[in-house]
Amino acid sequence: MRPVRDDMDRGSAPLSAQTSEQCFWDHLGATRAEEYAEEDILDLCPEPVAVPVAAPAPDVPDLAALGMPRNGTATGTPAPRPIAGRPAPMATAQPIPQPVQPRGQRKAALSAQSRRARWSYRLQRIWLTPFYRAALTRGLPLALVLGLCALVLANPQNRAQLAALGEQAYSAIVDRPEFMVTEVTISSDVAPELERTIRARLEAALPRSSFRLDLPELRAEFESYDSVAEAALRLGADGKMVVSVRERAPVALWHSGREIQLLAIDGHRVAILAPDAAMPDLPLLAGAGAREHVREALALMDAALPLGDRLRGLVRVGARRWDLVLDRNQRIRLPEQGAMQALERVLALDQAQDLLARDLLFVDMRNPNRPVLNVSPGALETLRAIRGTPSEALQ
Repeated sequence: MRPVRDDMDRGSAPLSAQTSEQCFWDHLGATRAEEYAEEDILDLCPEPVAVPVAAPAPDVPDLAALGMPRNGTATGTPAPRPIAGRPAPMATAQPIPQPVQPRGQRKAALSAQSRRARWSYRLQRIWLTPFYRAALTRGLPLALVLGLCALVLANPQNRAQLAALGEQAYSAIVDRPEFMVTEVTISSDVAPELERTIRARLEAALPRSSFRLDLPELRAEFESYDSVAEAALRLGADGKMVVSVRERAPVALWHSGREIQLLAIDGHRVAILAPDAAMPDLPLLAGAGAREHVREALALMDAALPLGDRLRGLVRVGARRWDLVLDRNQRIRLPEQGAMQALERVLALDQAQDLLARDLLFVDMRNPNRPVLNVSPGALETLRAIRGTPSEALQ
């Protein structure tokens, strides 16, 4: 049995060497094949050599022809049983010849395998990166959807059709009868002219859905009217719109040089007075810049109430001071600062000495420390005559 085992060991030696070499190259290609290929480590490895199968010796009879196997037992005779403590006899293994590749082909195959492994590693790293994964799973589909939408909307006809479809769907919801506004109710404390204007503006746009009415825009439009100080709009039941308006109250008349305007207390224009309209009983102001100082003018007019019907109005001079105009073309020139105090001094002199009843043209109080009285030419001649009579009598 020993010769057979020696032959088996000698026959299996090339197979084990070839198997170990194949495992080495598999391990080399999976790890660092390219680096070893660059170092030309293939030159250090021996090439596998095919070992031919030895033919039986001519002087040895063919055991198969005699009906006996190569392990020395006759045909039909059971194989020897393994003895306790000894390994079972093994059949002689014949070496399998492996094809031998040239070195250039092996190097190219290893290089291609290395490139595939490198690209696989890179793709796995890219897939494990959160940014690239989100870009591929979310960004790419979103980009495709947006690109498709942009391609569809690039055509003007498609945009027009989409707009028409959207308008039809919107109209089917908002233009229902229960959402329509058909009537207008205006607060009763409004001037008839203003009420007619507001009603004509709203009725031209009604009936209309409450969703299509822009209440802030309508409010801003009504508040832009001269006579409206504040407006409020709300939608009531049964398709009614309730409009509440607070008007500006005119407190003075302002002659701008071309027209007469009604002014509110803040100087805002309330209305323009028609040329053939009757003059309301309001204080009259004139001059540039008078509408910006309505409160001051009204305060001076209230202080001049003792003058009664002689008071005609106030004139703004140089957009910086006031002149109080009386009948008989008399004027009281007031200073820029302390106009109220200067007017009170003039009224006190008039009450004490009947100053304004004399033949004066104006009382100049622009310098409170030095008042100036300007008399008419006839009064000046009379004064001179009065002064000259005693002197002529003395002569």
